[in-house]
Amino acid sequence: MDAREVAKHASASSCWVVIHDNVYDVTDYLGEHPGGQALLLKLAGADATSEYTKVHSTTTVQETLPHSKHLGPLDDSTRQHLRCITKPKPKATTKTASSNMSGPPPLALCVRLADFEPIARAAISRQAYTYISSAADTLQSHHDNLAQWASVSFVPRVLRNVALANMDTSTSMLGQPCALPFFIAATGLAGLTHPEGERALAAAAASRGIHYSPSTYSSIPHKEVAELHRAAQKQSCLPSTLFFQLYVHHDRAKTVQLIRDARAAGYAGLFVTVDTPCVGNRDEDRRLKAEDQLAFGPPPAKTTKVVAGSNSGQLARNMTWDDLPWIRNAWGHDHGRPLALKGIQSAADAKLAADSGLVDAIYLSNHGGRQLHSAPPCLATLLRIRRECPDVLDKCEVFVDGGCLRGGDILKAVCLGAKAVGIGRPLLYALGAYGMAGVVHAIDILKNELETTLALLGVTSPAQLNSSYINVAKLARDIDGLDGIFGNSKL
Repeated sequence: MDAREVAKHASASSCWVVIHDNVYDVTDYLGEHPGGQALLLKLAGADATSEYTKVHSTTTVQETLPHSKHLGPLDDSTRQHLRCITKPKPKATTKTASSNMSGPPPLALCVRLADFEPIARAAISRQAYTYISSAADTLQSHHDNLAQWASVSFVPRVLRNVALANMDTSTSMLGQPCALPFFIAATGLAGLTHPEGERALAAAAASRGIHYSPSTYSSIPHKEVAELHRAAQKQSCLPSTLFFQLYVHHDRAKTVQLIRDARAAGYAGLFVTVDTPCVGNRDEDRRLKAEDQLAFGPPPAKTTKVVAGSNSGQLARNMTWDDLPWIRNAWGHDHGRPLALKGIQSAADAKLAADSGLVDAIYLSNHGGRQLHSAPPCLATLLRIRRECPDVLDKCEVFVDGGCLRGGDILKAVCLGAKAVGIGRPLLYALGAYGMAGVVHAIDILKNELETTLALLGVTSPAQLNSSYINVAKLARDIDGLDGIFGNSKL
């Protein structure tokens, strides 16, 4: 395909792009693109490879577009005729300009996870920052996630032998040992944040002996993530494995293929996400799309209208408990492959999951506050489980996530019965600010905080912790207050 011909198709009425030296007609896909048509129109008639690889696996375009839209390879000898893309310069503020001139501060000055966010904000694109930082509606759920950890306080014991030689921070998840009671939670499109993307997250996890859960929507193929992780794990000789986070596709065949590919690549567990029948109402995402759209006008009448929250219809809005058996069978649960449900937000659903006998773990999460406005934070859900159906904790492992920024707070969740805590946003900020070195440093920060907190609590291992080491009176009062309003202890 001659590049001069490609360059002619640079409008909403006829939009062609080049990806990995192949030409694609994406005109009919403009209205279905989850990121909005403006993102594609910016690249119309041009080589979109560099922008595409920030957010998509190499095979995504081939799997998404029908074969009739694959127009063939680009004639490399004519490449110079492709449209030149000029990226708009970011609006410079005094702070941003100063930061860009001097570069990020030395990594050693990041002494807590919260330090990475402002540095990343200055370093990464607005699109990337908006994607990471956005949450549902007024961000209340996100803010509640951050605040929840302060609602639990510690009850330390003193005069205990907490010699450093006795310290052991190790635990396990789904039968897989790990060096620390936290893991890298699933976060989509890491390549948008930094070119290393999931490669850096996988390598950092392996280098520090913790687990990692890559997202269905990774920027590089899941097989490649697994291969990179194995190589890094072999070098570090530390326990670390991968758990595949699954978004169930409305097309069962595609979901089964995703599961089989993850299984073949060697992922050790499956995290089935159940809180996302559609994408939440994220105001800042919508604002950014609207601003981009203003530059290109309304989509052509022939394009498909994207329903807010539909994610182009890819997500299975009709998924029910009855779907778990075929997902479990596709995964091979009966052959020892563990399965967890991610996105449990009520004690009632936790009990249903545990009593079903179909899952090995429940993952309490409100999706980082990105889905339902006013969704409960995980610690409140975990306390309800302890009160209303404590047998769940005997039947299933429990993982939690949501706004955790301190190593000590990870131990609060452990005291309440959680096996491990997922860390997402802070590690993406560390990645955006410093690449893999930032992620490793962030993990080390948490490790040091964990060891210090364990010693100050009077124990040497997370396994020694239980509810006697915490005070949940404030958290309980919040829940009891609602119970009193509604007149039902179980709401």
